[in-house]
Amino acid sequence: MVKSLRRQGEQGAMQPAPPGQELGRGRRGARADALPARFGVLLPLSGSLQPHLRQLWLHLQNSFSREAERRRLFLWLPVAMGAGILLYFTADREPALWAPLLGLALSGIAAFVLRLRRFAAMACLATAAAFAGFAAGVWRTADIAAPMLERPRIGKVTGFVESVEARDNGARLVLLVTDLANVPQSERPKRVRVNIRQGSVAPGDHIAATARLLPPPGPARAGGYDFGRDAFFRGIGAVGSISGKIVVAPAPYAMPTRLAIDVMIDRARNALTRRIAEVGGGQGGAVAAALVTGKRGLITEATNNDLRAAGIYHIVSV
Repeated sequence: MVKSLRRQGEQGAMQPAPPGQELGRGRRGARADALPARFGVLLPLSGSLQPHLRQLWLHLQNSFSREAERRRLFLWLPVAMGAGILLYFTADREPALWAPLLGLALSGIAAFVLRLRRFAAMACLATAAAFAGFAAGVWRTADIAAPMLERPRIGKVTGFVESVEARDNGARLVLLVTDLANVPQSERPKRVRVNIRQGSVAPGDHIAATARLLPPPGPARAGGYDFGRDAFFRGIGAVGSISGKIVVAPAPYAMPTRLAIDVMIDRARNALTRRIAEVGGGQGGAVAAALVTGKRGLITEATNNDLRAAGIYHIVSV
């Protein structure tokens, strides 16, 4: 009798399950088998999410394999580095440089240790690139950090002319400041950008004049373009205008080598700008010169408004 019951149990186990039950069990098994064991924590999620997770994982696997076969994985390292730079700008306060450098070192060591596991090694390299971008942002900010003018001032300013941009009503200068009246050296901006309506100066001149200086302006509206941040990363700590006579004065020290190189480049850009503007003639020549050299001073405000209305002002503004 026991043998008879055992045979009946075996026959019942071999009987096919109802179609609905078998299909459901098959789907669950397929989903569980498709996801790697490392993603087992995702299995308790609702059934509606599991197919999407499986599809996403397969897509990532296929994309990674395709990029590896085409030897293009290296091209994603700059993307990871850019992500690290963007992450730096989201910080609510200035981070310490040692933290991203430590992360870079640990990620590099992990990539070397896991070099035989391609996916893990590339993930560590991408993380290292992100830390490198973050560290580059911290270092760049520390390298160019300089005092910003806190309140409006009127007084004598002396400095080397770093660049000159001709305009229809004068010129715009960037000065490497050597002295600013009534401002201690610890609070003195490194560079100032000023407009002049008369007088002629050239890059490399050391000048003295009376200037009205203001702190760099912030964004015109919430979330708009931040002129102050742009000035900070250009090393400009004040903006304003020069009134009165400009005098070429003796420099207190020799022109720095880096400034001398910048002066040579700016002189060449100005010469090329004038040549293109003369050959092209009118506002067409001014726009052509701006596209080639980046000097936009010869473009009138009316032309700028026309470019904005046409939606192509960004072509000359970048």
